[in-house]
Amino acid sequence: MSTAILQESLLADEVAGLARAYAESQAFVSLLAHELRTRLKVIERALSSAGEGDIDTALGNTRTVQGLVESLLELACGQGGNSADADAAVQHVLDELREDVELLETDILAGTLPLVPMPQALLEAVLHNLLANALEAGASTVEVFARPDGTICVSDDGAGVTPERASTIFGVYSDKFGGAGLGLTLCREILRRRGGDLWLELPSTFAFRAAV
Repeated sequence: MSTAILQESLLADEVAGLARAYAESQAFVSLLAHELRTRLKVIERALSSAGEGDIDTALGNTRTVQGLVESLLELACGQGGNSADADAAVQHVLDELREDVELLETDILAGTLPLVPMPQALLEAVLHNLLANALEAGASTVEVFARPDGTICVSDDGAGVTPERASTIFGVYSDKFGGAGLGLTLCREILRRRGGDLWLELPSTFAFRAAV
């Protein structure tokens, strides 16, 4: 192979790599825009009612959006090296979902969780999504626990995911419970960008971990 052809081949590979990276970035931004739009709709509905509780809802969602933006900016800059308190994150999410949990009479069992190497707001968003999905699935009991290797699991006794649907589950987005986190796809992408991952263990356990 001549030098010119080799260089042309390497250039083609580089262009293809850049195209893939661009496509992935486009998808990431699209998913993020979806989440922010959902949160802003919640704020808009709350402000249109203008009751005391609605103002609190609007303020809470505004702070959530601000925290997400700041955390994502840290993520983009390669910053955010502090570890998040997973126990505090679960408590924060349960406070957000309290009305839904009480209405559905769902038991949430949370064990002791480890520190997670990612921004606090992003960890809360991931847990919000997983817990809200469990509520939407009609679970009567949801367990949040950690494995010895630091993997955090959210498992429920709902109907679960069928093997046929498992391949498409990360394309699912729900805003039924106050803007359910970031959506599974975006949660997985955020964890992967930090060297971790999010996956489904059939029938109804989501597991994730993050690494610096």
